[in-house]
Amino acid sequence: MHPVFEWLVVVILPTALGWAVLGGIRAYRWFAARRPPGVVSVEPIERVAANLCRLRATLEATENGNATPFKSVRLRALRGAYVDVLSVACRQLEVRPPTAAGNDQVPLTEIYRAEAALRERGLDVRQVAPRP
Repeated sequence: MHPVFEWLVVVILPTALGWAVLGGIRAYRWFAARRPPGVVSVEPIERVAANLCRLRATLEATENGNATPFKSVRLRALRGAYVDVLSVACRQLEVRPPTAAGNDQVPLTEIYRAEAALRERGLDVRQVAPRP
């Protein structure tokens, strides 16, 4: 074999193999990202209702409490969690979930509308949450 061909095999072949491995990894990641997500497990509506009632009671207690440290931060976090669970319940009972305003905060009118629609479907979030 000619020395030029030997040199090409020694230098070019490992580089080409390395690029092929990197290209294979990138292609695998690209196809994995395009694959539709698996089946989403649906939480039972009873558990969602219990979480919703518990969060509603905690939110009201925090709003009415007067000596809570970092009250505004706690209220924002509780209201965000409540809206998330409320949205899950709305989707499960085929009700339009509350929508955020321009500043990503959900207005109280939207929360009250969603609660009323859920109440019409048989889920009252203002009742006392059952103890597990």
